[in-house]
Amino acid sequence: MASRTIKVALLSFGKFLGSIAAILTMAILSRILTKTHYAAYQQTFLSYQFTIPFLTLGLPQALYFFLPRDEKNNRSILSGNLLLLFLMGLLFMVLIQLGLNRFLADRFNNPNLSELLLIFSPYALFALPVLSIDACLVSNNRVKTLALFNIGSKMTILTAVVGFAWIYRTPEAAIYGAVSAAFAVFIPAIFLMYQSTIRGTLSPNRADLWEQLRYSVPLGLSAMIGILSLNLDKILVSSMCDPEEFAVYINGAFEIPLISIITGSIISVLLPEFTALYQKEKFEQILQLWRRAMIKSALLIFPVMVFLFALAPEVIHVLFSAKYSESVYPFRIYLLALPLRITHFGSIFMAAGKNHLVVYRTVCDLVINLILSIILIQIFGSVGAAIATVCVMYLWALMYTLFYIQKILDVPFSRLMPIRELTKIFLTVFIPIIIMSPLIFISRPQWGPLILGISGIVYFPSIFLIYKHLGLVDTEISALSGISHIWKKSFQKYFEKKS
Repeated sequence: MASRTIKVALLSFGKFLGSIAAILTMAILSRILTKTHYAAYQQTFLSYQFTIPFLTLGLPQALYFFLPRDEKNNRSILSGNLLLLFLMGLLFMVLIQLGLNRFLADRFNNPNLSELLLIFSPYALFALPVLSIDACLVSNNRVKTLALFNIGSKMTILTAVVGFAWIYRTPEAAIYGAVSAAFAVFIPAIFLMYQSTIRGTLSPNRADLWEQLRYSVPLGLSAMIGILSLNLDKILVSSMCDPEEFAVYINGAFEIPLISIITGSIISVLLPEFTALYQKEKFEQILQLWRRAMIKSALLIFPVMVFLFALAPEVIHVLFSAKYSESVYPFRIYLLALPLRITHFGSIFMAAGKNHLVVYRTVCDLVINLILSIILIQIFGSVGAAIATVCVMYLWALMYTLFYIQKILDVPFSRLMPIRELTKIFLTVFIPIIIMSPLIFISRPQWGPLILGISGIVYFPSIFLIYKHLGLVDTEISALSGISHIWKKSFQKYFEKKS
């Protein structure tokens, strides 16, 4: 069985390449389409992201809990999970056809969105069941397969969306490409999930269905409000500003892929362990695993945050061209939220079965964020929405979560986070930036590729050397040598088995 570090590295590698494909899609479409057409494409997917929690009800995440708990009936559990997701995808398609498309188009002040959503409506039918593949394959120790699937699926979507858009130069073509790619990904995803679950019958059990729903609905409600809260700034900007301003905003107001890649991969691996340890009341082991995961994440996330913040104009220019230069303002504001993304704070709630606490937190997040966003958009324009989003993360979500986690694990508040180690890492990542300041000061966005290349060559090796000098990394977890070490070991084991 692969170690936790190997699992995390494999998941991270697959999701990294997948996220690169997603950013490339945004970058290419920003150049192919006009701002108005690009805004319409993004609003179509924003409409879907807004409705996903209503449709999934937390069912994909529920598999992390049910598959490890009842391995003898894992195929029946999976069948029930996929059946519910397929039916919810069908419901989405029917609702769009019956008029939800016009309702969403009115809310986003874009009449063209109605026709795009009609084209897009079959997408959920294929995409929703695929959301369960992460939990299914991780729970069955098929992490390598999942990494390959993530790479292949994202490249399929990139090729289809960009290919259709490149030929026809319309948002409708890009949507047709997305739907085609969703169908192409759906078939191998279903095959891989059933291939990894070999025990039990194919028929879903009615009792299991209700049990999954009882467990997942609180998660779904939380995700419902959480997604709305996460995308609230984009929804408000889309509603309160013109499409061109929305296009500029959305190209800056995104979290860099490292968030879902690093934190998501680590938590995906640890969540089944958290669940098993909590049932055995081994709270100290949960705490130690959680603290170690934060340190590992911070070693990569902190330097990337500082580097991108310093060179934000060059990054935006390279990704989206000069016409989106104002996207640098929401981009930098969103980067300030990265220190909070070194872990998934709700994972302890999920492992303990206290999903209602996640619901309470996200409801408060949503209400505070809504009020603050409306006020700040009126004062600062679209960038005010990004300011409100980040402020709510720091002022409310973090403190609420930590308060309840220390109660669940029965540990002092001061032990929850490795403050000393995180502070040391955070201060360390500024050292090369100070040395590089002359280069950053004279840089110009039009020199973007050259400046980013030189700066990256100087900054990241310097960070690694400083980490090593200060004893912040070792061979197992180092940000640079660790992944190559893991892949080397994996290939050695593979060829040993072959021989």
